[in-house]
Amino acid sequence: MILVEHLPASPPPAGSVPDPVVLTWEERAKTRQKVTTRQGRELAIKLPTGTRLPPGTVLHVDDGFHVEVEAAAEEVWVVHSHHADTLARVAYEIGNRHFPICIGHDSVAVLYDHTLAELWERLGVRAERATMPFLSEQRPTHHH
Repeated sequence: MILVEHLPASPPPAGSVPDPVVLTWEERAKTRQKVTTRQGRELAIKLPTGTRLPPGTVLHVDDGFHVEVEAAAEEVWVVHSHHADTLARVAYEIGNRHFPICIGHDSVAVLYDHTLAELWERLGVRAERATMPFLSEQRPTHHH
């Protein structure tokens, strides 16, 4: 069992092989948990409250390998629109319900919740369900 009480101060050395630990959006916010990497290594995470673990975060560096956070694919709603006012309204309504949100160039994504179906209908927008990493803690990127 590898204990992670603080994040490594320096990046992994060249040639170090990543051993990903795949975490959901919710798990990336948990500061106390036990996780298992793709290679079966067990880690006990005990980080300061409020620590978020965005994808790419290195949790542990060892001889020849390092443990890195990877975002799990999760079920989400995605609303696409080329109209900024539509996306702003959708984002406002999602935020008003205290759901985490991911804002893209011409889309807004939110973790899937069946109760949002009536919201899309009321707003007159088309939302599609997708399975993809949910990255609300990152800056928006341009996807095409």
